[in-house]
Amino acid sequence: MDKKFTWLPFYKELSDWLLGKQNSQPELISKLKEIGITGFRDGTEKGKEITLQEIDPFTFLSYLNKFHSNERRVEILQDLCTELKFKCQVPTDITGLPTIHPMKVHLFPWKTTRGKDDITALWDLFRQAKEGKIEEQLFQTVLDIKSVGKGKLSIVLFYTNPEKFVPLDSNTSSYLRKKKLSYTYDSFASYEKLSEEAIRTLGKKPWEISCDAYDLIPENETSTTIGSIRTLFERLEGELEDTEDYHIFYRGQSDKKYGLLPSIYREEALIQNEDKIFRDIIAQCPTDFKGSTSAFEKLVKMQHYSLPTRLLDITTNPLVAMYFACDDDEVDGKLFRFEVKTSDIKYFDSDAVSVVSNIAKRPIDFSIENIRDLDREGFNDQTDIAYLLHEIKYEKPHFQDVIDSKDIERVFCVKPMFDNPRIIRQSGAFFLYGIDGDKSKPAILKFDYKTYIISKTQKKKIRKQLEALGIDKSTLFPEVEHVAEHIKEKYHITK
Repeated sequence: MDKKFTWLPFYKELSDWLLGKQNSQPELISKLKEIGITGFRDGTEKGKEITLQEIDPFTFLSYLNKFHSNERRVEILQDLCTELKFKCQVPTDITGLPTIHPMKVHLFPWKTTRGKDDITALWDLFRQAKEGKIEEQLFQTVLDIKSVGKGKLSIVLFYTNPEKFVPLDSNTSSYLRKKKLSYTYDSFASYEKLSEEAIRTLGKKPWEISCDAYDLIPENETSTTIGSIRTLFERLEGELEDTEDYHIFYRGQSDKKYGLLPSIYREEALIQNEDKIFRDIIAQCPTDFKGSTSAFEKLVKMQHYSLPTRLLDITTNPLVAMYFACDDDEVDGKLFRFEVKTSDIKYFDSDAVSVVSNIAKRPIDFSIENIRDLDREGFNDQTDIAYLLHEIKYEKPHFQDVIDSKDIERVFCVKPMFDNPRIIRQSGAFFLYGIDGDKSKPAILKFDYKTYIISKTQKKKIRKQLEALGIDKSTLFPEVEHVAEHIKEKYHITK
């Protein structure tokens, strides 16, 4: 056995052990707790938190992989292997094992909203997955369960039977797409065909394919360091063009340690007072916002004035992104290259954009944590949603009284109106962040991306190269005060 895949015998023995545990679900939850895993909430009822009492084997396996630290994940497998007294060798790595989103581990909705047969169907699918023969009807039944998605289902099928099923997490999907192979499905037949085609074409087992995908894009990051504009284009060669299905965006950050977080979420005091910040600036500067008719347009203007918002600046021009990545010579910078599906791109006047933008006006206690799994009618009858609808209809009187709960928890790529010289010069667009359950947490960015490190020792040189190409403060920030500042810097004027 390759030393890189010591988890395989353990997962085989573990899935065999799970087969006999459908009638011992509390025991499964206890085992997870005994090895230090937390987070067994099953929703709320009458204001009281419900503790998880039932579980399916896919969710059990997902709990083992909700941590992003490789060391922690290996430690969990080792503790479980010892606890269960398995015969296999204790695993020492998790190479090629994709993680699960830590906030969305369950493959079933909260207790108060899930179907009575949801967990039973998951157990039935687990047994069939172990055998490698899955009935199409059962597969579709499970895929229709709220909290189950195509990517997540493929990952847990891989956990269950890594000999047969290829995981379609973001890294592996991107990897398969670059290899001109199928990377999505709409039925078990098409998923099985996808897996078989990938195994046959690449000549590798599913875990090796997953490993290759993570080696190519380990945790969404490359180890490449860029020291010049020429190196940048060498790295991006063959990847610059948009396609019919995908569009490319970039973002530069001066410090490689910064995460992809909109400014309103960078300090607790900011998100706690977002609604007040939004209203105060408009109340105090009404003339400046007179032409901004929507909440999104107001957020764009606030971003322009450097107020914290739920927007994250991106650009279609990699040179613009490089300019921002080369600020601050004391630390390494980072360049992000995003691949965004055409279907995920919205325009400034989109209804979905109005929904998320108007969250900025709601107080900090705005939440869909306990109502997200309601049907559409029940969801839109809730008080919090009624208030949000009121805000939306203020700018869009003809907006239908229907909000999709999924939109509230998404990050949208938004193309703004090009009526702002700065946006035009910077080829600008935005990621607009919804929430993750409640307003205190930002939605999870799910777009595929690569990153490149910009060495702090090369930033000054790269800035000179960019200036020769017409990319500098005076061109990206055409307002007179920024042009004046650039001229002073150019001639070393200190006052």
